Amino acid sequence: MRRYRFALVLSWTIFFAVGLLWGLDSTLLAARSSSTAETTLAPVIDDTLKSSTFFMAVPTTTLTTTTYLPLIHGNAPAPIVIAAAHIDSALSGEADEALLLWNTGMRSQSLAGWQIATASRRTTFPITSTLRLGPGEQVWCAAEAAIFRLSFGKEAACEWAVDSDPQSIDLMGKLTLANQGGRIQLYSATGALIDTLLYGDESTPAAGWFGPAAQIYARGDIPAVGQIWQRKLDPVTGSPLDTDRATDWSGDLGDLQWGRQVHMPGWQQLSIVPVVVANATMTVAVGPEGLYQPLANFIATTHKTLDLSLYTFEHKELAERVAAAAQRGVRVRLLLEGSPPGGISDLQKWSVMTIVAAGGEVRYLAVNERAPKGYRTRYRYLHAKYGISDGQRIFNGTENLTYDAMPVTNAEPSGGRRGFYLFVNARQAAERFEQLFTHDWASDRFADLVPYTPDHATYGAPPADFVFPELPLYPVDEAPFATAVAATGTATLAVISAPENATQPDQGLHALLTRAGAGDAIAVMELYEHKQWGDSTSHPVADPNPRLEMLLAAARRGAQIQVLLDSYFDDANALRNNRQTVDYLNQAAAAENLPLVAKLGNPTLAGIHAKLYLVRIGQERWSAVGSLNGGEVSHKLNREVVLLTDMAAIYQRLLEVFLWDWAR
Repeated sequence: MRRYRFALVLSWTIFFAVGLLWGLDSTLLAARSSSTAETTLAPVIDDTLKSSTFFMAVPTTTLTTTTYLPLIHGNAPAPIVIAAAHIDSALSGEADEALLLWNTGMRSQSLAGWQIATASRRTTFPITSTLRLGPGEQVWCAAEAAIFRLSFGKEAACEWAVDSDPQSIDLMGKLTLANQGGRIQLYSATGALIDTLLYGDESTPAAGWFGPAAQIYARGDIPAVGQIWQRKLDPVTGSPLDTDRATDWSGDLGDLQWGRQVHMPGWQQLSIVPVVVANATMTVAVGPEGLYQPLANFIATTHKTLDLSLYTFEHKELAERVAAAAQRGVRVRLLLEGSPPGGISDLQKWSVMTIVAAGGEVRYLAVNERAPKGYRTRYRYLHAKYGISDGQRIFNGTENLTYDAMPVTNAEPSGGRRGFYLFVNARQAAERFEQLFTHDWASDRFADLVPYTPDHATYGAPPADFVFPELPLYPVDEAPFATAVAATGTATLAVISAPENATQPDQGLHALLTRAGAGDAIAVMELYEHKQWGDSTSHPVADPNPRLEMLLAAARRGAQIQVLLDSYFDDANALRNNRQTVDYLNQAAAAENLPLVAKLGNPTLAGIHAKLYLVRIGQERWSAVGSLNGGEVSHKLNREVVLLTDMAAIYQRLLEVFLWDWAR
């Protein structure tokens, strides 16, 4: 009888311990030897790999075999994957190393007792932890949560190096993520292997992984240090790919559509291009002759708030307009690039000083004094050119605020930079631009914003003896596009932003280019379009420029293609230049008898600075106008914004300008 009581007590002790470890209700049920199909329909805690609040996975059917076990057993752990890994940090000490865990299953899962392991280290979620991942939920775990917050602009639910944040769970054991290569594995509380990432130069096979290790994409000007390893997402379900192979990961060189992607700390992870359909009033203005007055009017008619995100600001009259807005009580915020090639001119310093003196606030994208050693700005360049007025109207364009692009209206025809601005009165479009600006302006979350102060050597006032430079003159015989053209009606508006979604092959401009075929037409006018991406000494076979290849593919389907690239700034001695691109396209067209023609031009004497795509597909008329040039850095590292619209009147005006320039 004593043995019986002892055995009974032991059995119930085991029952209780298993229940604690598994974090689930244990029952006298059968354990399944193969998992059933799962779908996901749940809110996401973290937006790193999803842009919408809900997503759905398509269910699949699998044969389920049931084996009845004689012992008490719990449900299998939920399928949680290592969805992203920040391994080789740019920071000294790498305190912002981090891992993203994503529950891709249908059930909630306690992480109590779970472990993350490398080849030499292991860290464990406390058995007392109440942290659970619901279906579709994600959490970041970092070395130091406080430093992670400064790099990523978001919270870490757990940390393994030091207790830097009382709100983050302290894991037991310190991880070390090998920069050059290694393995990272996730184990359940019972010791079952749940997921594996094999990466870099690691060649030793690991359980839970098939084939060679995953690689980061780091060709040309794309650095390996500081990148986030991230899984691809299924374009249909939105769930992370999980076949336990290198091809699941977005650095995949062999995948020219969904691979070769780059992810850095501090970015908004908006993989879906926001699209709205709205009743809008839209105006297109053409530079150089027709940009100044519409932009001046936009500023003058602002009543409450004016937010500007610009690469440079070198324009006395426009600065005075912005200052006047601030003086009449408008809240003015101006965000500028902190390290433009050639530096910040004294004219820009005067413009900024004038705006701040009137009550405006100005910040430069630059690493500030509270940043840890090695900290980088979130973008290679803040190259956007947009503004938001009163949360209702926006402008977005191709030109910097300079006299080359925006000469003040006078009686004589004005030459200069060829470029374009779109002005849109539609609250739905303004909301998307506000989202971008709010993220980029957030000095409370990031350490890469420096405010204007008069005595700052770089971001301060101009010298006391500053004299306004002479205005550039580009005499031309004709400047026929000084008058802006406006239209009102229902329009589709898509806001494409780099680095978040400019390379998505199934959305935005790229989706249009892949649809074009016989009877359709594409016209391109750009400052530059690189023949190949990757290394400057590479070639289009090894490192294709996706947009050029899409143009060639459209021509092969029968679409009429015209490409006009700038000759004014083009450097014949550069390893990558427009002449090479034009020759590449024309030679391909000649060899394959394609309806494609490319040429160089300078119709307004100071260069083509435009970034314009016009796409006609059947009865559709699409115009893409923005700051995005045709290089890899522009698409993958810069802050760029493109506005894509189907308003026919806008397309017609832009096509008129294109054909006029093409004929010059």
